[in-house]
Amino acid sequence: MTEKKHTFAILAYKESPHLQECIDSLKNQTLPSEIAIFTSTPSIFLENIAKKNNLPLFVNPVRNGIASDWNFALKGETTKYVTLTHQDDIYFPKYSEEILKTGETKKDVLLIFSNYDEIVSNKVKTFIRKKSLNFFIKETMLKFFFKSKKCLTKNKQRLLAFGNPIGCPTVTFAKNNLGNFEFDKNFSINMDWKAWSDLAEKDGSFIWIRKVLVSHRIYAESETTQGIAENRRQKEDLEMFKKNLPPIFALLISKIYSLSYKNNNNS
Repeated sequence: MTEKKHTFAILAYKESPHLQECIDSLKNQTLPSEIAIFTSTPSIFLENIAKKNNLPLFVNPVRNGIASDWNFALKGETTKYVTLTHQDDIYFPKYSEEILKTGETKKDVLLIFSNYDEIVSNKVKTFIRKKSLNFFIKETMLKFFFKSKKCLTKNKQRLLAFGNPIGCPTVTFAKNNLGNFEFDKNFSINMDWKAWSDLAEKDGSFIWIRKVLVSHRIYAESETTQGIAENRRQKEDLEMFKKNLPPIFALLISKIYSLSYKNNNNS
């Protein structure tokens, strides 16, 4: 049996009604990967779903926020590539195959990411959203910096100066190249953007797969939606913009960027 190079580390929280659908999508990969569940909120529900799917369940003994949970999951895996898998999302059958095929072309790769669409749920219906202002902004940023290339080795920090164009659920980490990287516990919403910024300071490449390989679920109860409603997302956006821009420009860009959030829970 060939040793697997990639793990889906599922970030499980409480009792998601979409967790089994996520697991099914991971089991349906054309190139099989390891699958494990990580949580800081153990329950009979998670124990049963792990047993039902014959998956290991690892419990973080420290309850210290989302960043702590993500660090626990990332450090808990030993495969070359690790995807911190969002429990509500769907990973297309070719995800693992595309990630590994692309990742193996660059020895210095830090992270690999793809395009995605959104599963939007509101009080009326659930539908797939493939176009929005948010998507347009992100794709424009990526095309400007990547141009015709599949990888970005220089100007990684500049890519992130005007926003976060990288879809967090789509990201796979090349763990062997991360060094002492950890998610910043001072962030609760923009941990991903801060993470990409921290990794951008390292030598190595970001790889963009220009295919939709993940469906990211958007709904009223999600942490992202709540963070926007509570203004935490906007505050952390401003903090990130200030890293690379003068304060006045940082404030202006953050106001413009926040306009895209109106689509987060609307049809």
